[in-house]
Amino acid sequence: MNWLAHILLSEPTVENRLGNLLGDLVKGKELDGLDLQLRRGVDRHYAIDKFTDTHPTVKISKHRIDKQYSKFAGILIDVIYDHFLVKNWSLYSDTIFTDFTAEISTSFRDYPNEIPQSARAVIDRMINGDWLNSYRYLSGVETALQRIDYRIQARMGDRIKLVDAMPILEREYLNLDRDFNLFFPQLQH
Repeated sequence: MNWLAHILLSEPTVENRLGNLLGDLVKGKELDGLDLQLRRGVDRHYAIDKFTDTHPTVKISKHRIDKQYSKFAGILIDVIYDHFLVKNWSLYSDTIFTDFTAEISTSFRDYPNEIPQSARAVIDRMINGDWLNSYRYLSGVETALQRIDYRIQARMGDRIKLVDAMPILEREYLNLDRDFNLFFPQLQH
């Protein structure tokens, strides 16, 4: 699951929600410096990822992705699943979506305690770029994939363009939406 789902599946505290994002942003020794509440969010992040990565419906979704992208199928599914979460939001949350994202942005921006600077920079870009709201549209999915392309290139030197997989996601849109709605209630409970 990508960031929107991780935040929704968190305990409703800023520390747990923020910690759930830090599971993707903080590694190694930096984890040791996090306060206990943030660390609980990181642990929840890892549990969500483990459940997701081993779930049979998610595996079916990954197999819908063409072989040339199979190495990154999990990333593609994580991102498109956040789109489907927004699309089907009222099935999974009683809070109005824009109210939820506004609360997240405000609470993350105003979080008074220290977190690693590299993570703070990404979270600030997420807030300023309105990333969570952008998942409402396929153009937002495309933009998210462009950001991920950049990170993959910076870390690994790979120049695969995940954004070029958009036609696959569009072709498989109805199947992936159905997969998501079979899977997410199980993850949520």
